[in-house]
Amino acid sequence: MVDGWPLRHDLVEVAQRCEAYGLVLRSQGNFSVRIPEGNRILITPTGRPYSTMRPGDIVEVELDGRVLRAPHAPSYELPVHLAAYRADPRIGACAHTEPPHINALYALNKSLPNVLGNFIYAFAGRGLAVGPRMKSGTPAFATANIEALGDRFGIVWPNHGLFCIGRTLEVAFIRSLHAEQAAQVYYLAIALNGREPLLLPNEEQEQYVRAAQADGWDAP
Repeated sequence: MVDGWPLRHDLVEVAQRCEAYGLVLRSQGNFSVRIPEGNRILITPTGRPYSTMRPGDIVEVELDGRVLRAPHAPSYELPVHLAAYRADPRIGACAHTEPPHINALYALNKSLPNVLGNFIYAFAGRGLAVGPRMKSGTPAFATANIEALGDRFGIVWPNHGLFCIGRTLEVAFIRSLHAEQAAQVYYLAIALNGREPLLLPNEEQEQYVRAAQADGWDAP
C-alpha cells in the first residue's frame, strides 16, 4: 500500500466536501496534510477535478519542495503550503478554497466582521488576515502571505480565495466552511437593507473566544 493512504483518502474526501458546499468548483483550490512521520506532506494535484479524484492521484512532497511520488504535477500553490508547514510545526493541514461570498466582499475592500458565533469560535475571535494582491504560486507570494497571516488561522487572497490552516484537515475544513457561511450572512444582510448588520454584543463575542480557547481553537 502507498504510504499515507488514509491521509490520501481524507484529502480527496475533504476536497469533494468543499465542492459539495460550494467552496470550490471542479479543480479550484488545493488541499494538503502533513505526514506525521518525517518532513513530508501530501497535496492535491493540479488540474484534476475533485469529482473523479482518487487517493492514488495525491502527490507526496518533501518540505524542501522535492517531489517524491507524483502521478500528476502537484498543486500550483505548493509554495505557500510548504511555507506554512515550515513556519509552524503545529500546522497539520492547509485548505485553499475559492468561496464566492468571501471573494465578493474582499473584491470590494470589505472585511468580514465577527457576525456569527461559529466564525468567532473557529478563528478564536481573530478574524481573517488579508494578503497582498500579487501573482500566486511563487515563493514570493508564499513568503508574503505567511508573514501577513501572523497569528491568525485564515487569510484572504483578494480576488482569489481563502487559505486556512489547522492542526488537522478537519479543522482547516471547518474554518473554511464557517468563514464562507459568515460571509454569506454578512453579504445577504447588506443586500437586504443596504446597511451594516448588527454584530454580536462584545460580551457574547468574548464568550465564544473563551470557549475556543478552552477547546484548543486558539491554536492551529
